[in-house]
Amino acid sequence: MSDHMLSSPFNAAVFISGSLSIGTLPDPVIERIGLIIDRQLPILIGDARGVDRAVQRYLSNRKTNAVAVFCSGDGPRNNVGEWPVRNIPSSGARGTAAFHTPKDAAMARDASCGFVIWDGRSRGSLANIHRLASRRCFILIWFGPEERFITLRSDSDRDRFLKTYPCRNL
Repeated sequence: MSDHMLSSPFNAAVFISGSLSIGTLPDPVIERIGLIIDRQLPILIGDARGVDRAVQRYLSNRKTNAVAVFCSGDGPRNNVGEWPVRNIPSSGARGTAAFHTPKDAAMARDASCGFVIWDGRSRGSLANIHRLASRRCFILIWFGPEERFITLRSDSDRDRFLKTYPCRNL
């Protein structure tokens, strides 16, 4: 995250999401999440395996309290820190991406910025980037295939990224 965004006095919520295929957080990602924690920004996170569970583990180890876990269905699949839960109704078939889409859309809608840890293939992570971009949010992406950050802070940054990585499943 940029220092400008992280120094906001408004304690804007950060939607952290990422790919199911990523179960271990790279050191640069851990450092960035540490900055979010240090600035006491509220964190919105899903309940999936992969990045969601790995981030939850890190947040729990850091004894972070400003976390809300979003889920669909009867309850969260993962809630490592036993944080408050926001259950988002879904009409999608259980076990499908469509079942989790309303939950992801709610987190993108409730956040003022996003941090996406992306393997470069996950359509769900890409959809979250598009959701946040459509709201003109600041987005930090850890692009796993190149082990680097991509920062989308302006309309031109977002437009360039969205043209490079179109999304069809919003």
